[in-house]
Amino acid sequence: MVRLPAPRVVSLVRATRATTDDTLLKSWVESLGSPHSQANFKVTAQRFLDQLGCGLREATVEDTRDALNKLNEGKSESTARQYVLRIKSLLGYAHSLGYTDFNAGARIKVRSDGANRGASIAKRIIGEVEVRALIRGARTKRDQVLLETLYAGGLRVSEIVALTWADVIPRDDKVQISVTGKGGFTRQVLLPAIVSKSLLSLRGDAAADAPVFPSRTGGRLGRRAVLGLLKRAAAKADVNAGVSPHWLRHATASHSIARGASLPEVQATLGHGNVSTTSGYLHARPDTSCGLKLDEGVFIRHAD
Repeated sequence: MVRLPAPRVVSLVRATRATTDDTLLKSWVESLGSPHSQANFKVTAQRFLDQLGCGLREATVEDTRDALNKLNEGKSESTARQYVLRIKSLLGYAHSLGYTDFNAGARIKVRSDGANRGASIAKRIIGEVEVRALIRGARTKRDQVLLETLYAGGLRVSEIVALTWADVIPRDDKVQISVTGKGGFTRQVLLPAIVSKSLLSLRGDAAADAPVFPSRTGGRLGRRAVLGLLKRAAAKADVNAGVSPHWLRHATASHSIARGASLPEVQATLGHGNVSTTSGYLHARPDTSCGLKLDEGVFIRHAD
């Protein structure tokens, strides 16, 4: 009689102090990059846990799938995809630290939106004439220069409201701005001369740590304030009422490529994806930016 070896018992090593879903959620959120991502991911995960009901340790794959389906009811395909990716990240984190016995998220499929992404972005790209009208429709010089910088730099709204004068580096007739984007990655963006001159004219005697685009009280502008000034400019310029700051970022990429910017230029300027160690050296002092390919007629030549 052949004796079979006893089955090996595999035990997970606990690498977290978390003892409840709430404390595990807090640990996961703190492991994420930017405060913006932390806030968004936390809301999604909390709603998921509310739908799950039974807790992460007791949940089966079916429980997880049902909770996600409830979470995504009425949501667009792109939003639902983001929610699934966030929850898969949470479940993977819980399992990797030994909080759960298995990773239920590994069996949850993510639908690719590659086929629809191009069409979706195309709907949110406005033309050069519309960008020109938007900038001229802004109420104040500060608002006009803010929209010009958003467009010329391909910036996210979170990036532009975070800019301080310490991030603005004069370079001959241009300025280089140091932009901290998603995941805390910093990139260097070179602005066209006409926008650079207008931007520098706003500084006055502002300190290095002062916001480049302050609110009326002198603090940082909020994202809603930027959206509000853009909506007012759109109404005055009779531009698509659905326009948002991110539409200008899409426009930057589309317009600059149409005018000869290379894909690597656009990728580096907009901060898409991770930058390798070598390209980090190359972009520490950029000699070009896709914004330099944009039509200068879009911008305003402000008097000194």
